Amino acid sequence: MPLVRYQVAVSIDGFIAPEDGSTGWLEGTAGGAEFEAFLKTIGGIVMGRAGFEDSLKFGPWYWSQPTVVLTSRLFDQPLPAGVEACAGPPAAALERLRARMTGGDIWLFGGGRTAASFLEANLIDRLELAVIPKVLGRGLKLFDGARGIADFRLAKCSAQGEGLAMLEYERA
Repeated sequence: MPLVRYQVAVSIDGFIAPEDGSTGWLEGTAGGAEFEAFLKTIGGIVMGRAGFEDSLKFGPWYWSQPTVVLTSRLFDQPLPAGVEACAGPPAAALERLRARMTGGDIWLFGGGRTAASFLEANLIDRLELAVIPKVLGRGLKLFDGARGIADFRLAKCSAQGEGLAMLEYERA
């Protein structure tokens, strides 16, 4: 069974982006080669609607892996090839995605609200946090609105580039 891996860049104060969702704060950070290696292990992507729409701001759809977008609203335009919408709970999105995958793990692309729903449903197998040595002060939370406690154990820790720390946690 493929692992569900929430890999995301996070500031040292726990935010995945400033309040406007911009990515400029990530410029100049290390990890390009490591990210490309990560992508080779991914057979499917699940993401929230906001993350999907933000990714389209950077140009045409980039990902070749089957993708499911969690959303409760219809899209105005056709979705890119390999992308489908799902209005159901996280488990239903994973079931639909797994049926279309031919191998690899699942990248929980996020954002914070989507990650919180997967966390609460006990569907995250691994947290892979690229901790960026910046303080944002305010912004989009790593798990926005999560309730309860979820236990993970540190599986791996490594330093990359100019202060970036890669922390990998597995479900305890």
